[in-house]
Amino acid sequence: MNAGSIEPNPEREIGTWRRSMASPGFWLRVIFTLTLYYWLFWERNKIVLTNRRITQYKPLLVGGDEVSIALENVTEVRLSTPPLGALLNFADVRIQTAGASNAPEIFFHAVDRPAMLKEAIFRYQDSRRRTGAVNNG
Repeated sequence: MNAGSIEPNPEREIGTWRRSMASPGFWLRVIFTLTLYYWLFWERNKIVLTNRRITQYKPLLVGGDEVSIALENVTEVRLSTPPLGALLNFADVRIQTAGASNAPEIFFHAVDRPAMLKEAIFRYQDSRRRTGAVNNG
């Protein structure tokens, strides 16, 4: 062939093959990956409500972030429910406090049973107010 001539049969793809999903190696990798995800992120990514505060834990591969808000400082709990969330009972939750623009805020994506969380926050706030009113009166 001459250096300047065009190849008569250009390369074309005939098919693509991958490792079988039926192989044990594939499923061992899937199980290992899901277990790793569970222990590193899902299990440690949570909101904890106590009788005094609400705390969000956001894990990183090493370390992580933690945001705590005293229950008496919570001013707003917003639920943003996508269509699938309405069917499967999850929503994005934003918990805000009064104050400056740098006041702590909790935003948690796809919280399970969000209405129950919102109700629990406001119920404990009301309970603390009633207890405070009794002690002051």
